[in-house]
Amino acid sequence: MLEGYRYIDRFRVAFFEIDMLRHTNHIAYIRWTETVRCAYFKEVLGEDIAGSRGCIAARLEVDYRAPLEWMEAVAVGCRISRFGNKSFDTEYEIWSETNGILAATLFMKCVAYDYTIKKSIPIPDAWRKIVADYEPLAAG
Repeated sequence: MLEGYRYIDRFRVAFFEIDMLRHTNHIAYIRWTETVRCAYFKEVLGEDIAGSRGCIAARLEVDYRAPLEWMEAVAVGCRISRFGNKSFDTEYEIWSETNGILAATLFMKCVAYDYTIKKSIPIPDAWRKIVADYEPLAAG
């Protein structure tokens, strides 16, 4: 479970995340990954969500594999898997710790962004170094 993911956060499926089909609505998976990405930026890269640098999502792919139900313990792994010039890729796995199964995988392409000047920016060298040192499989 979550092999190759050093950054992991945990949640419980909340009541409001359950839909009429009695399983976790798809938007919860996206909400969890956004939450974990923001925490990764703060805790690993040292970039606070209210800071001048961060990223914006450019593309999101979700592969749902198993439903999650109310009160299940969920573990979400996040990693940066690739750096380009101004963009980078993040990957996620969402697991049911209650049942020991992979519930979803997600891929998000992000663009480095300066909120002060409101423009994309080249990936900071510091981010590249931090990720290379932090990730089990260093991003290219």
